Amino acid sequence: MKSASLLAALLASLFGLAAQGAPLATATRRPALWAFYYAWYETATGPHVRWSQWSEDKTTNPAPKPKSKAQPLIGYYDSDNPEAVRWHIRSAKAAGIEAFLVSWWGAGSMSGRSFEKTILPLAARENFKVALCSELAQFHEDIKALARETADVLRRTKDSPGYLHVDGKPLIYLYQVPFAPKLMPEAFTELRRDVEAEVGAVYWIMDKVTNVNDRGLDFPEEWLGIAEIPMMGFYGTFCIKRIWTYDKLFPHYQRLVNQAHAAGKKAFLPVHPGHDNSGFRPDDFFIIPRDDGATLRGYLRAATDAGADAIVVTSFNEWPETTAVEPSSTWSDPYFYLKILAEWKGLMFHQPALPEKQAGVKNISPEAGKP
Repeated sequence: MKSASLLAALLASLFGLAAQGAPLATATRRPALWAFYYAWYETATGPHVRWSQWSEDKTTNPAPKPKSKAQPLIGYYDSDNPEAVRWHIRSAKAAGIEAFLVSWWGAGSMSGRSFEKTILPLAARENFKVALCSELAQFHEDIKALARETADVLRRTKDSPGYLHVDGKPLIYLYQVPFAPKLMPEAFTELRRDVEAEVGAVYWIMDKVTNVNDRGLDFPEEWLGIAEIPMMGFYGTFCIKRIWTYDKLFPHYQRLVNQAHAAGKKAFLPVHPGHDNSGFRPDDFFIIPRDDGATLRGYLRAATDAGADAIVVTSFNEWPETTAVEPSSTWSDPYFYLKILAEWKGLMFHQPALPEKQAGVKNISPEAGKP
């Protein structure tokens, strides 16, 4: 009887933790879980009076032809809409996502303004973390100008309690397409030196992977040799190695982690729920099927088993390429992919209240009901 009572008490304790959304006991250590977040959206029905990223059509038509093959549960939204951003943060936290890496196109862009005026302040209030994912690293025309702008935004934002720090340093992710990027090792050295001269040490994360002659995924030796880059990884498999099942992913993921660790670096790896860019590239598209969640679960297992130090979800809300895990009205369970992430983290997912005011225009996909 005594042992039965102890067992009952233990089960009650675990149930109580789960009911609060607290971690359940798991034998496997989970790496940090981050997600790419996009702040480039504008609606014609909102204050910006135009469509941006939701549709190729920028007119004030209230129901544009969508780029994405799925639509957000709260409707189309502006990226500086605090109701939408707050709900995104709360949804991410419920799934165990610890930080957003926010796509940044400069301080004067929609993403730059949204980051500083809306996303970062709300992250601080919600006890969440965000950091810059610099898209300009691959498109810069002047490395000195890029360094000045990067230092300026860091100076304004790095001391916020909402800005993500690793090892006591503000984190910046340098995004690179895998083909002919502009940011070469020499340019990075100049960027790092100029930025850190203004704001102090930065935790640089480098997006750089190769697949030479389709031999497999590797981190280039010239980047592994840069001591000032403590972590390396890459954004996605869909443009460099078109594989998406555990058995195909794991050998490549394990090799990348081993390469990074041998060089004294940490490794982050991407996980995808799916990919479908046919909505805006009808003649040149690529689809990773979602397979009722099996795709995301396979990526999570491969990255975990490979020993990744961090996992980055591609993406929370990149709707044009339909890689989003943000709740969607297209799926029979709008929260399906967030629940998979929570399950992997050992959490009970608790759906946050929807925004008091719907964020934007509804546009339900004809494929509604498919997860």
